[in-house]
Amino acid sequence: MKKYVRLYAVLVLMLLAGFLFFVITPRMIRPREADLVALNEIAKQSALHWREPESLRLEGLAYPFTLVDNDGRVLYMSEEGLPESIPEAIRRGFVPVDVIVGAGIAGKALVEASPEDPARAAGDRLAIASLMAFVLLCALSAAFLSALHSALVKPFARMQAFAHKITTGMFDEPLPMDKSNVFGLFTQSFDVMRVSLYEARQNQLEAERAKKELIASLSHDVKTPVTSIRLIAELLQAGNADPATAEKLKTIEMKADQIDQLMNNMLHSALEELGELKVEPTVEESGVLRGLFENAGDLARIRVGDVPDCLIELDVMRMEQVVGNIIANSHKYAGTDVDVDFQIRGELLQVDVNDYGEGVGAQDIDLIATKFYRGENAKASQSKGEGLGLYIAKQLMDKMGNGLEVFNREDGFTVRLWIRLPK
Repeated sequence: MKKYVRLYAVLVLMLLAGFLFFVITPRMIRPREADLVALNEIAKQSALHWREPESLRLEGLAYPFTLVDNDGRVLYMSEEGLPESIPEAIRRGFVPVDVIVGAGIAGKALVEASPEDPARAAGDRLAIASLMAFVLLCALSAAFLSALHSALVKPFARMQAFAHKITTGMFDEPLPMDKSNVFGLFTQSFDVMRVSLYEARQNQLEAERAKKELIASLSHDVKTPVTSIRLIAELLQAGNADPATAEKLKTIEMKADQIDQLMNNMLHSALEELGELKVEPTVEESGVLRGLFENAGDLARIRVGDVPDCLIELDVMRMEQVVGNIIANSHKYAGTDVDVDFQIRGELLQVDVNDYGEGVGAQDIDLIATKFYRGENAKASQSKGEGLGLYIAKQLMDKMGNGLEVFNREDGFTVRLWIRLPK
């Protein structure tokens, strides 16, 4: 709309220009100057015939005039319709000329020195005609701009607003159509495009949902045979006394656990994107955390501090995944021992998982818990990863009503967990 304000401003300027032209034009045309010789002749003849003004001969006199004495009485009028007093004569543009009789001024001759100046009259008519022409031109321009605004500007503004809604994913509101408008068919095509985009968007969402459901289903199905493999390995270990065979069975069990963990990650990620990741926090004793950390990795490299005796709110199964992801990341990227410290802070239990690696770059620290994001240190290492460990851990903590934050220390990297205490 701002673009068209300039057009209306031009219209107003045109009106002002026409008005100024109307005012200035008559002044630019100089009126005819009075003939001084003719004025003197009128004064001379009036003095000669002052006592008998009816005897004045008007043939040689150029202008009509009125004679008044010093008392303001009218002595003579050369024609009808002339002013009868000095104020009236001055108001009408007459020139008062002294009439000297003897040694004094006997009265005045009120002379119409410029009767019906043709040049001035023409200037007035030209100014009026010009003003009328400007007013007519401005009226036509206003009508044209109004028609242009209705025929072009409004439809384009509606299509612009419609396109913005389409880009933001609002496909439900149709575009108003006026087939009598110049862009009627074009508008109809836009609405057809809206319907097509809406259908394509719905098909895309359905396809993505089907893909995620397939991943979740396959992940769940794979977990069943893996569980059977782990159980069989445990049974064989219990009935086999050969140390070499027992060691191999232990390896099979560990690999089955690893596959099971990977399937869990895939399943939980797919369920989360489907909006079906269920978290059910319950009140538990704080001692459950010690078992989660001790079973999360190589116990020789994990030092778990004293856990304060208290009650906490969490989903044990989801917390196990959180701890597993954090410890796995620490072993993968830091490769150092891990210290786990606990401390009650008000209504929260603070859990610090500290490693002693190089930490995370300053440019990566705020993004490290983002989906699929891997910091520069992780990329530089030879460790494989998808950038999902901390992301899943943070999502699970948020869903449990708890929190997760990360920061660098001078001697390493810390993942801090906040766990609610029951009220």
